[in-house]
Amino acid sequence: MIRNGELQPGEKLQSVEKLAKEFNVSRSAVREALSALRAIGYITIKQGEGTYVNKFDVSQMMAPVSPERIMSKKEIEELLQIRKIMEVGAASLAATHRTDEDLAEMRAALTDMAQSEGDLGEKADVRFHLALAKATNNGMLHDMMQQLSDTLGKTMYETRRIALFSTKQTLERLQDEHERIYEAIEARDAEGANDAMLQHLMNVEQTLMEAYEKQL
Repeated sequence: MIRNGELQPGEKLQSVEKLAKEFNVSRSAVREALSALRAIGYITIKQGEGTYVNKFDVSQMMAPVSPERIMSKKEIEELLQIRKIMEVGAASLAATHRTDEDLAEMRAALTDMAQSEGDLGEKADVRFHLALAKATNNGMLHDMMQQLSDTLGKTMYETRRIALFSTKQTLERLQDEHERIYEAIEARDAEGANDAMLQHLMNVEQTLMEAYEKQL
């Protein structure tokens, strides 16, 4: 109910007794569920007042997020918006400022991504995007991407692992998208890098949203 928007941030939940009746479970089961949601930061229980749905704190993006952290559809969309704002511009900048060393780092990540089986390329994918950020020669941008890497790695990339790597076809498509980004940066084609990154992230967004809808 929280994930699909039936319960909004700041909204007060029903009492334990009413929730138990609604879901046809014991009150102890409801209390355990609420304790679990509170532990991962999804609700706040105020003694004497009730239980309230929390709003996602953007400051949490600068700290590692536990694998148990549940993200709503809106939060996923907002993270994807941030990626497009940061990484599309970063791709253009990288095409202008990249060095041979930067290209080598990106190529190594792409090679590992293509050969990965156990982790499905997730770690190599993160390395590629961090290497691209480093290639911008913008220290602040690189630092921001590094700070976000844990959050992206444990949320967005885990979701991508489930949604995008489900078939060989989607895996090959993802590899091709990264190759196009790399080739544009290698050719110092800022506009091409911009377009390739935007198309990649738009495809990621579409696939993630489709996967999310299927889970509801």
